[in-house]
Amino acid sequence: MSVFDKLGGETAIALAVEDFYARMTADPELAGWFEGLDLETLKHHQRAFLAVALGGPEEYSGRSMRSAHAGLGITDRAYTRTVAHLADALTALGADPELVATVVRRVELMRAAIVDIR
Repeated sequence: MSVFDKLGGETAIALAVEDFYARMTADPELAGWFEGLDLETLKHHQRAFLAVALGGPEEYSGRSMRSAHAGLGITDRAYTRTVAHLADALTALGADPELVATVVRRVELMRAAIVDIR
């Protein structure tokens, strides 16, 4: 069984993404990155990305992580906070701590493609 399925599939991922973006937009260090953006589109991409990353249905057809985040100036600190918000959202849904740790490890693999090292 995939991590996606163990977490509860599409329903659980959708709930986690809603909570995740509520946390992100409420975080004074991160909220600025989301001003003026279409959050519904971002949530859609995040659900699709997580589905693929966690072994669910492969529906993500967006840009690569590197091109989607290029030039945004995302720092290591911001990425770390983002990952923590995702972990907290999954934990709030009642996800097993080992599953949350697995998700964190998989999302951490994307750090180099998302963080702007300039």
